[in-house]
Amino acid sequence: MESLGRMVRELCAVPTLLWLALQDKRHLGVMPCGLLIASICLLVSGQFGAVSRQSALGGVMIGAVLMMFAYFSKEAIGMADAVIVLVCGAAFGLLETVMFTFLATLYAGIYSGILLLAKKAGKKSRIPFLPFLFLGYITMRVMERCI
Repeated sequence: MESLGRMVRELCAVPTLLWLALQDKRHLGVMPCGLLIASICLLVSGQFGAVSRQSALGGVMIGAVLMMFAYFSKEAIGMADAVIVLVCGAAFGLLETVMFTFLATLYAGIYSGILLLAKKAGKKSRIPFLPFLFLGYITMRVMERCI
């Protein structure tokens, strides 16, 4: 039964994260109504996983810290990115949220470094982060199956 729950969760979460990634890439942001709909989809998909309340609270704390960073840094990381991390924290728990956020940050850093070296962007250039969250989530799922 757990594998069925995980499959349903992935069938909800992956398209939602992909849609957000495409929106962020195209518009360098996500519309508030789209953010609300995606948040609901992610929270519903999280109900099919076995996440303890403590783990969910820890995951929410990761998103809350990012929201504070977004606010105080004048959105060096976008508020929508932080909201999605917060929602994913509630849906998927602390460990998964830390893992895919770490991978997303790593991928974004590598991409930014390449842009800087190629002189395609400067230090103040903005890049969409949700595509890297999607890539981090997919990488985490693939690693989970391989291990």
